[in-house]
Amino acid sequence: MSTVGAPFVVVSAGTYHLPFQRLMEWIQRWHDDHPDVRLLVQHGPSRPVDGAENVALLPYSELLALCAEADVVVLQGGAGGVMDMRALTVVPIVVPRVPGDGEVVDDHQLVFTAEMAKLGLIRRAATFEELESLLTSSLEPAPVMRHHAGEVATPGVERVAELLSRPVRKLPWRYRLRRLIRVALSLAASRVTRTSR
Repeated sequence: MSTVGAPFVVVSAGTYHLPFQRLMEWIQRWHDDHPDVRLLVQHGPSRPVDGAENVALLPYSELLALCAEADVVVLQGGAGGVMDMRALTVVPIVVPRVPGDGEVVDDHQLVFTAEMAKLGLIRRAATFEELESLLTSSLEPAPVMRHHAGEVATPGVERVAELLSRPVRKLPWRYRLRRLIRVALSLAASRVTRTSR
């Protein structure tokens, strides 16, 4: 399959140390239905996406250059990536990580992306159906989603700074217990491996 002249989508799970497998699974489902799209995925510790150009981690400047060239950019919900896209005048599709399944330790991405979507700086996808709809409609013949410099009011940054300065809410006890059990099992497994050598 040739992707010369095909729409170009860049997906980045960021540089976070925890995998974001849910995003990779959603992108895989979408790409299976759109194999003619050129798809570049920075997957970090997550599993790569079949049929995509997969890279664990790109140099920062190279990733930004690819995002500037892309027809659509899909990101995790970190503040750094969103602000980078603002500098490029790109309006990304953003999938926030959620606590509880090893994606992130608290709900800061949910809070942050909800506020950024209200300001029009991102298009937020909290479900596969939302991601699918945003990706597919973004590739229909239409201008690439970008802001002109100065088009979006900057005072929203003050709201973001205020949000990020708030203490994060603790995870509910059931998520903390699940994580504690996972860590204990992992430690036990590593001890068994060491003693069996």
